[in-house]
Amino acid sequence: MFRYTNENPYIGKGLSRETKKGKEYTGFKADVAEFNDMYMKDFHYNVNSVNKMGLGIDEVVTATINFSRKNYADYFPTKPFPKDVKLVGNTIKSKKMPEYISKFLSVGIRQLLRGDGKAFLDEYYTYLEKIYNYRIPLRDIATKGKIKKSLKQYLIDVKEITKAGRPKSRQAWYELAIEHNLNVNNGDTIYYINTGTSKSHSDIKKVTHYYNIDKEGQKVEITKDIDREYKKYKKALEEENKLSPMNKKKILIKKEWISETYPKHFIEEEIIKNCMLVPNEIINREEDTFCDDENNIEYNVAKYVDMFNKRIKPLLVCFDRSIRDSILIDNPNNRRYFTDEECKMSSGQPNKVSDQDTYEQLMTMEDKEIKFWTKYDLVPPFIEECGMGKWEDIVEDYKRRKEEERRLGIDKEREAFATAIALLTNEEITALEEDGEIPDDILKITDVDPLTGNFVSKTYKDVVIGSLYDILEVRNNEEFKQTEDFDVI
Repeated sequence: MFRYTNENPYIGKGLSRETKKGKEYTGFKADVAEFNDMYMKDFHYNVNSVNKMGLGIDEVVTATINFSRKNYADYFPTKPFPKDVKLVGNTIKSKKMPEYISKFLSVGIRQLLRGDGKAFLDEYYTYLEKIYNYRIPLRDIATKGKIKKSLKQYLIDVKEITKAGRPKSRQAWYELAIEHNLNVNNGDTIYYINTGTSKSHSDIKKVTHYYNIDKEGQKVEITKDIDREYKKYKKALEEENKLSPMNKKKILIKKEWISETYPKHFIEEEIIKNCMLVPNEIINREEDTFCDDENNIEYNVAKYVDMFNKRIKPLLVCFDRSIRDSILIDNPNNRRYFTDEECKMSSGQPNKVSDQDTYEQLMTMEDKEIKFWTKYDLVPPFIEECGMGKWEDIVEDYKRRKEEERRLGIDKEREAFATAIALLTNEEITALEEDGEIPDDILKITDVDPLTGNFVSKTYKDVVIGSLYDILEVRNNEEFKQTEDFDVI
């Protein structure tokens, strides 16, 4: 029941940019108008900023689901397909997402928005069985590789050494174009499938083989010998250092150890392809083409099932935790059956604690907010009304903490953290959003608080260095805007 109805409307006071004096408001719009008049009114911090503040209504939806931070779906059932659903976030839509996953999400997310959990689970198990039995059309399951440089330039680039001291990674679609002697131009798309037998099999893998010359002048591979002997060397030195911590010996990295132990060794690299080109005639056919003995194409079931399940996992936040971990399978024979009661949708049970803020987190000012208000010698409104305490006490606590952090060197840790997140790659941020994989460069600097998801000092566990928001703000640059804009399926 709404507090304000046609018989009892809220009369706007015009104290915010979003309200008009004397206008009648009803329903939820009345609640927003009242909030604006009470809390968003101008406080004349700037004489030219009359009615600059206001809480607006962006959209009115029938249903919405927040799968994780900055990843959500809105439902507009009165709009025609496909505009009835709005998707935001790389977890549920991306230009790089395989078509077979995108097609399932188009159906599955709509079922969840309609509250039909049972239909979603039935659709999931049916679709997974299709993947398992090679009943996904090749054009849908194929990976798309975009040609952005000439093949000649690609061959030059893969010889470059990265900051980690290794040659750049090879890319499957370029390797296939070279193998099949394709005449490609910038902007062309190469379609291919993974043909390995395990979910760990990458499309393309570079294997380094070590060789030496024996007494007879014969070439002998020593790769396994090197792996075995280096592990033995490293373990022995670690044990020795434990016994004599005051006289620790430097443990050579593998590359240095090989050079000292086998000064005359040489290297040969092998490129292993676990992928196959899907010809354009298959992609462009009107009818669907599937894997069979005739076309001699068979995709890596384990890998494509795993890729599918990783995209589905965030969607399971709609189900109760009692069944959530039992839903995903990798073999149709392991299907679970759930009762109608178990299939009912739930809320307020995030996959990770950091996916959903607590009331205390929302009502606690961040240091950068306090810094802003103190910088201009202003007092934010409604501090005490919101139960946040006295502003003088908040400022005093902030100054005390900052002084202590400077003394302990925390400010330098924060600078290192800011530098690290500025250097993160697109792939690292996407992996963090979609799979919760925290980049190694961040973990070298901080630990993760399991309760809040914040990044804390390795030395001073109660000191917050940064948060997930700091990393996700990288998405605000132009490159990410191109993939995060409004999209529908």
